[in-house]
Amino acid sequence: MRKILIPLAVLAAMVLASCGTSQAASSCSKTFKVGFVTDIGKLGDKGFNDAGWKGVQDAAADSSLCVQAKFLESKQPTDYTPNIQQFVDQKYDMVVAAGFLLGDDTLKAAKANPNVKFTIVDSADFTDPTAPTNFTGLLFKQDQGAFLVGALAALMSKTNHVGGVYGLDVPAVVQFRKGYENGAKYINPSIKVDGVFQTGNGALLAAKEANKPCIGVDVDQYFTYPDVDPCLVTSSEKHISVAVKTIITNAVKNQWPSGGVLTFDLKNDGVGLAPYHQWDSKVSADIKAKLLDITTKIKNGTLSTGAEGLTKYS
Repeated sequence: MRKILIPLAVLAAMVLASCGTSQAASSCSKTFKVGFVTDIGKLGDKGFNDAGWKGVQDAAADSSLCVQAKFLESKQPTDYTPNIQQFVDQKYDMVVAAGFLLGDDTLKAAKANPNVKFTIVDSADFTDPTAPTNFTGLLFKQDQGAFLVGALAALMSKTNHVGGVYGLDVPAVVQFRKGYENGAKYINPSIKVDGVFQTGNGALLAAKEANKPCIGVDVDQYFTYPDVDPCLVTSSEKHISVAVKTIITNAVKNQWPSGGVLTFDLKNDGVGLAPYHQWDSKVSADIKAKLLDITTKIKNGTLSTGAEGLTKYS
């Protein structure tokens, strides 16, 4: 029996705070200083922190932007505010926060420092619902990536039975779950899709030990969880580095978005599938072609995931 499992949670490791710098091109007469604050954990996590910092580094490597960048690592949540404040005190033009746990601290700093741009990865929903004009949350249409991996799961299944293990029962996860289920049923309306809201990577390990194919979420889990590489077909990725470079570019070029949110999807390469790695030869050309067709239809609006904007699972 072949059941495909999918998780939706990754925990970062706790480490000592530290910092590092990327310099702007020497030909720049004026630099745009960008500070990056990690979530709990250090660079090298091959997850949100690394992806966010890569986006900052990509901006610094673009000579047309003249970006000078520095990062500060957070050992614990109480480091968020002082790390953010350090960049403010050092007259940085922009601060990028790595994840939703930094949300309230980042928003508070944005309100207190209207001349500094602030952005946070993967969140725009905070205790304080009002966002100042110098603040933007980067969001991802995870339902689109979920629809693709749901379709892939159905196409790979030999039993017409797939499963999903998800994160907390919150709107973003609800949208992912429904997108996954709808993607599977788009391929096979009669397929059985089991699911449960849960956290952790136990589902991936269980799939690997049972010799079942599995699918990762958020980042390419082939690198973040190598213990399960043999079972990992692909991952539904949020292209965080693309989003971070985009918002920095907007800030440098005075094209800061209004409304407090910048959304990334398949159309602007904000979400997508990770490489198939060890499974590349096992995913047929026909399956790859069908996924490409689904991607094209979602991009041009002729196919809906049926999960966008959902707040409750039903």
